[in-house]
Amino acid sequence: MAIEKININSPVYLKIENTSGSGGLASCNLTLAIYSGTFQSSPSTTYELVKNEVGSNNYVIFEIGELVKDYITYSFSGSFGSNGVNVWVQTTATPKNNQGTALDAISTIMLAFDGVGYFEEGFTTTSSSNGATTQTLNRFKGSVTKLMSNTKIFRESQEVLQIPVLANLSVNSGSDVLAGATTVNFKNGSSTVSSVTVPTGVTSSESAIAYAASTTATLTSVDIVTGGSTETIEVEEQPCNRFTNLPVTFVNKLGALQKVNFFLKSVESVAVQREEFKSNTLTTGATYSINAHQYKNRNINSRETIILNTGYVNDSYNQVIEEILTSNRCWLFKDNQHLPIIPQDSSVTFQTSLNDRLANYTMTFKYAFDKINTIR
Repeated sequence: MAIEKININSPVYLKIENTSGSGGLASCNLTLAIYSGTFQSSPSTTYELVKNEVGSNNYVIFEIGELVKDYITYSFSGSFGSNGVNVWVQTTATPKNNQGTALDAISTIMLAFDGVGYFEEGFTTTSSSNGATTQTLNRFKGSVTKLMSNTKIFRESQEVLQIPVLANLSVNSGSDVLAGATTVNFKNGSSTVSSVTVPTGVTSSESAIAYAASTTATLTSVDIVTGGSTETIEVEEQPCNRFTNLPVTFVNKLGALQKVNFFLKSVESVAVQREEFKSNTLTTGATYSINAHQYKNRNINSRETIILNTGYVNDSYNQVIEEILTSNRCWLFKDNQHLPIIPQDSSVTFQTSLNDRLANYTMTFKYAFDKINTIR
């Protein structure tokens, strides 16, 4: 049986129906086990849902994405790897017919990603049966192996690239699998500079995404090999300039961490919030000091904002920019720290080589913390 890949920031539907042709369907009990780490054959139940059939439709539908997304957590401080992004989701549906008799139960193993699906992509549908019970899973699956959308990377000189791909998962002694990439080859022209073998036999959700790291050698492309097929990402080395590169790492639409460089000018600003009140400065001697503040501030704090520029990029970066804008989690690498930031732009005009010749994106981010520490 296949392990089903789901993106839980878009709907995940389970349709359960009695396909025996007799007895109808009265209700269905659905148990969900949601957890991270090593796969468990008999995990503890996280939720138990019961839904009644309505309108003699002979089926019920559950939406589980909203329940699963609460269990996605992150821990990112600069290292790519086991960041706690993925969780296991195991479901068992037990329907009952109109006579109150339990029908055949049907179970599913899913691996949840903190990703989304776009409307025009449509659902990926998987159906399975056990006796009288049929289950249909509708969800946004996304790319199975290459976990990034762009086809070109603009690389800083000697930068170590981190290419996110799906690892090869295998549980229950190999009877349930989710096949990922095979190898990632880093190339300079036609020569392979280095090669990374993607892990196999993975049983932990925390290792479901493999980040293939390059060396610092000059690169022109990256080949992601899956069985007999290859996906190629072009690499363009950016020349040095007078600005400091400020990389942003974000969770992309496929639920993987991805880094994008901002090579050109950056501008920082600060906004201060305060409350002003008027105090009584009269002393017990019925006088006052001209050095005392009659008006004072309280609850003072500030938030910093930074404006970044990508440098000149190609059309494939339109998708990357959109994913940054809609990402729940972004970090800026600055002063040897990975600081949490929040995109502030509410819209963007996509640029193309045909219309704009040279495309540079300017993006505004606000730091996701107060400048004055107020954590108590």
